[in-house]
Amino acid sequence: MGCAVSRKKKPQVILSKAKTLVILPGTFVKINDNDFVEVYNIGKKLGSGAYAEVRFCTHRQNKANRAVKIIAKQLLESESAKNQFIKEIEILKLLDHPNIIRVFEFFEDENNFYIVMEHCKGGELFDEIIKHKNFNEYQAAHIIRQVFSCIAYLHSIRVVHRDIKPENLLLEEKDDLFNIKLIDFGIATIIEEDDVQGMIGTPSYIAPEVINERYNEKCDVWSAGVLMYILLCGFPPFQGSTKNEVYEMIKNCSYILDGYGWENISSDAKDLIKKILVPQSSRISAEKALKHKWIVSMLKKDKRDQATMKTVLKNLEEFNAQNKLQEAAKLFIITQLMSTKEIKEARDIFKELDENGDGKLSRQELIKGYRKFASQKDAEDMVDRIMAAVDTDHNGFIDYNEFLKAAVDVKKISSEEYLQTAFNLFDKDANGKISIDELKSVLQSAGEDEVLFQEIIKQVDINGDGEIDLEEFTTILKNVRVSDR
Repeated sequence: MGCAVSRKKKPQVILSKAKTLVILPGTFVKINDNDFVEVYNIGKKLGSGAYAEVRFCTHRQNKANRAVKIIAKQLLESESAKNQFIKEIEILKLLDHPNIIRVFEFFEDENNFYIVMEHCKGGELFDEIIKHKNFNEYQAAHIIRQVFSCIAYLHSIRVVHRDIKPENLLLEEKDDLFNIKLIDFGIATIIEEDDVQGMIGTPSYIAPEVINERYNEKCDVWSAGVLMYILLCGFPPFQGSTKNEVYEMIKNCSYILDGYGWENISSDAKDLIKKILVPQSSRISAEKALKHKWIVSMLKKDKRDQATMKTVLKNLEEFNAQNKLQEAAKLFIITQLMSTKEIKEARDIFKELDENGDGKLSRQELIKGYRKFASQKDAEDMVDRIMAAVDTDHNGFIDYNEFLKAAVDVKKISSEEYLQTAFNLFDKDANGKISIDELKSVLQSAGEDEVLFQEIIKQVDINGDGEIDLEEFTTILKNVRVSDR
């Protein structure tokens, strides 16, 4: 039977040097030189911590609702605190996962640092736990799979969060347990060759090896296990009248899985907890937790509408980045301008295709998706073409924003408002044209070969003046080939 998804010729490589330029989502997450209050209206307080508070804010120009983490400089007096803040920014710029908070930009003034993030309307998972006391296994499995997906992804890029807890998990919308976002990378770190040292984290959720101040990334898995325990029975596994009593119970891995709260919990759920709340040397990884039969069996019946799947896969197949400017502008619009609602359809399909939950799509996962509408050979051929066109960082996977860049409907991306805003980003001197220097500045590529950017400009420059005007920019973003004009 023939393939229901259209087949296209393999995209031609138009540029010789420019194709080597890798544009990552973090490229557009930058310090904004304006005053924060000139760009945003500050609203109500959403939360607070030792070094910062989080407030609701609205972008004055495009009216987008966001959240801002405000860090008081006077509280970062020590050198280690300042270094940790710098590390937080570096880590946030690296992240590319559907269940990790999206960051837009940073500000700095005399008194504060500001980190502008997406606003999640549903509030903290902690509040849902207080409200519900405990969750059924289907709900708990959905929540914990999202958490393990974040952790597995972070560990694959050697990032350890170190503060997994319900207060750091937000619901995207009210009562929506199926779209949760991990936040607060304030004490996250990047693991080098050695283990991490120093006791840090929230007492009830820290692993025994953290108490002993020498640990690795599996401390996050332990914290997720504590969260899973609470979701299922409604109370924490380690309790005591003092912090030291709690620490002793944690170090001894002393908890119960029977009696009150556990009467109706499945043996599979208990088995996963037993594989997590154990000493570090015996603890499973987040990657293996995602493959555990409890999570797999609870989620196997969840499938999206096949018509939506087909539409998104067709968009993915037809993606053809003719030019690095086109690719960069699309990525900017998706990561910085589009609302969660606008990317939700493609985001949900990405999560369904990501069977092992690691936050990226392998060749085999994509083939399995296309096999719903095509023969094995057609699916393999299509996926090979897609990998060549979409995997722009050449890591052998389709990362989350690589997928969105290709799968979101081009009509949504190419609205006049988005095109004008994206053009203004590149046109730094506001003279109505994008120069080579402006292109290099936006893409943070000052050291790159000049010839590379000349090629990018030339591919789009219809009138041959060596710069790009709005009409030329719009043409390339609307997927109209210059040669077709």
